[in-house]
Amino acid sequence: MKNDHPVLPYLLLILAACLWSGNIITGRAMHDDIPPLTLTFLRWTLSFIILLPLCLGKFREDLPVIRRHWKWLLLISASGIAIFHSFVYTGLSQTTAINAGLMMASSPIIIPIIAYLIHRDGPSTMQSLGIVASLIGVGIIITRGDPAVLGNLTFNPGDLWILAAMPVWGFYTVLLKGRPKELSSRAMMLTITGMGSLILLPFYVWEFSKLGGIAFSTPNVVSIAYVSMVASVIAYFAWNKGVAELGAIKSGQFLQVIPVCTVLLAMAFLGETLQPFHFAGIALIVGGIVLSSRKSRTTS
Repeated sequence: MKNDHPVLPYLLLILAACLWSGNIITGRAMHDDIPPLTLTFLRWTLSFIILLPLCLGKFREDLPVIRRHWKWLLLISASGIAIFHSFVYTGLSQTTAINAGLMMASSPIIIPIIAYLIHRDGPSTMQSLGIVASLIGVGIIITRGDPAVLGNLTFNPGDLWILAAMPVWGFYTVLLKGRPKELSSRAMMLTITGMGSLILLPFYVWEFSKLGGIAFSTPNVVSIAYVSMVASVIAYFAWNKGVAELGAIKSGQFLQVIPVCTVLLAMAFLGETLQPFHFAGIALIVGGIVLSSRKSRTTS
């Protein structure tokens, strides 16, 4: 069926990227108070609890489909729920925002590679040009328009955790293309969050035995509520719907919105000012998204 709202998938992807920017800031801000595996486990367990009354009916209806495709759902859950976020939160506890931004900017390069390896689904000429343009825009923002900044970057374990998370997210995004048409988004989300919580449980227990629990404080509660409800339930519904409509390669380009939103959030909460290089970077990122959204004449 033809999409009656052709702009909606793009808006959903942008929304997801902006909400995930808040997740990055939260993870970095709270890394001294909430250990990474604890934050990941609590995030998805609470998300499961929130989704349960909303999705249980659809889950029951789709149970035969879930049983037939449980291996696919397990891969989706392990990659996009458990492993990716454990890696990101671990990385954010050890690296700077600049380095994390550079690592995450590699997603639009990695996703087409994984798409080709799994589905032989390569980017079009326009999509390739869009990827390059957006990467340049991200580079301008991260380096503040000064290439010399790159020479001062050093890799630490946190950088490597963030870098390792990128192909995991690419794998998750590409796998979404194989979602069974008869599986509803609500049943899928309830299933993968439940599976993810079970996968994370032994790692949470291990971390708890090493570091202990967390304080029941307002910042901790607000942070966990945000990552569980907003950055998980709302953002994932938006992202999964957008990917289902546009495909992995085109959707992956919208991850470049995350650095832009991060800059804007830093201005709002940290009092930073918008500089000329921000305008140049944002223009290239937006231009890259527009290019990647167009079909190349050489593709059908």
